[in-house]
Amino acid sequence: MDGKVWIVGAGSEAGLITVKGLEAVRGAQVIIYDDLLDRALLEEAPAGCELICVGKRKNSHKKEQEEIHELLIDRARKGLRVVRLKGGDPTVFGRGGEEALALEEAGLPYEMVPGVSTCISAPEHFGIPVTHRGMASSFTVVTGHGAGKTAESFNTLAGIRGTLIFLMGHSKAGEIAEGLIKAGMDPETPASVLSRAYMADEKRVDGTLEKLGDIAREVQAPAVIVIGKTAAMHLEPAEEKATPEVYCARAGASAQPTALIVGTRSFTRKVAAVLREDGINAREFPCIEVIPQKEEIPGEQELTGYDWLVFTSANGVRVFLEEIDRRRADVRSFAKMKIACIGPGTAAALEEARLYADLVPEEYTTEALADALTRNVRKDEKVLILRAAEGNPLLTNKLGNEKILYKDCAVYRTQYRRPEQQPGRPELQKGALSFDRQAADPGRPVTQDADLIIFGSAGGVRAYLENNEPGSMQPLCIGALTAAELERLTGKKAVTPDSCSVEGIRQRVKTWRER
Repeated sequence: MDGKVWIVGAGSEAGLITVKGLEAVRGAQVIIYDDLLDRALLEEAPAGCELICVGKRKNSHKKEQEEIHELLIDRARKGLRVVRLKGGDPTVFGRGGEEALALEEAGLPYEMVPGVSTCISAPEHFGIPVTHRGMASSFTVVTGHGAGKTAESFNTLAGIRGTLIFLMGHSKAGEIAEGLIKAGMDPETPASVLSRAYMADEKRVDGTLEKLGDIAREVQAPAVIVIGKTAAMHLEPAEEKATPEVYCARAGASAQPTALIVGTRSFTRKVAAVLREDGINAREFPCIEVIPQKEEIPGEQELTGYDWLVFTSANGVRVFLEEIDRRRADVRSFAKMKIACIGPGTAAALEEARLYADLVPEEYTTEALADALTRNVRKDEKVLILRAAEGNPLLTNKLGNEKILYKDCAVYRTQYRRPEQQPGRPELQKGALSFDRQAADPGRPVTQDADLIIFGSAGGVRAYLENNEPGSMQPLCIGALTAAELERLTGKKAVTPDSCSVEGIRQRVKTWRER
């Protein structure tokens, strides 16, 4: 049976994809994607999904259009759910219509999922409304590749009173200005070039139509050119107007710090989400895979002989609950047991199964959890610790010193996966790392160009250092054990948050940023 293709507009950044588009990505078996999209969206792909980059940039085509058609048809005919993920909107100079026709001719089912086009999102992101009462009652989107090849087209465009928006016109900005002025447009018409919108090095440069060629040379492609009265507008939320970093970033200074986040996919995703809310350019490097060891979980009869269950991570909670569900164990058998969690994030994962923690220390650290247990566990009670094989020995040492009966159960271990070892996901890490400098020698260590590197575990430190170098990046480690491992291997001292949690990391990053 044939599969189906969804031709999805990814928007200009991960947050601008539609709900329907995101659902398609999360259910995909194959994603065929372009260069100009936020690679964070690829993190939403399910494990095992085949990722194929077919990006086309000026003078650099990974795949020709006919090859893309062949890929779509081949994977769909194999009965797979295929997502063709395109930056912006699929049909706004995205050749989505051509791909749809190719699928029609092949007799294959497909669905078009619109996206937020850069022609709208980039101007709005930089404070330019594409229409505005009294200034522009229309906007016209033109491809810069072929804009104004004839006098007639320039004459038509010069006569439009609304906003003119040129996509893919960075290298021809001077020609565009010259053609429009010759056709009668006022040389003093406001013009803006919006470079690399939603990226860390985004930049807006303002001027007039007469100076368009000059200001375009100040920035890099990809860029959106806006010509018209609204190009002189600067709409910014009140909180952004009061923040010097925002003004600097809009002016082209490197004020937006970049953080590289290392750990499991779950960890990198959660930390990246909160940091992006705070204006941090967060890159994810999910190099740690969680390997469940469910056979280590005691049987139901032995399990119910414990008085306390102790979880030190959400991963441990998930592995435990999945195994309990597979065994079809009755959760009522845990009614007399007490549960301790290292922090609210771990407790929240537990609550998904309607189980609630009886003990969460005020500080979300292994040491605080150990102290809380020694104060609350009676001498005749037994404790079962469900955590990673690489767990901090501080917890068991403390319980042993206090003569508390415990069993340390390694319900999962972590394993490093090099990018090339991740089946079907060779391009995923390229969005997080600077792999161009590594192209000639893929085994050579690479120093990343972020300002801050965040490690979620000691295993993450070891994994990262196998093929990378921290360079001058400021390291931030989730806890003392992780920081100690980094210092042992590199000699670098890391800052640590007050609590081993995503929120603790967020607050520590804020402090670091202020300093």
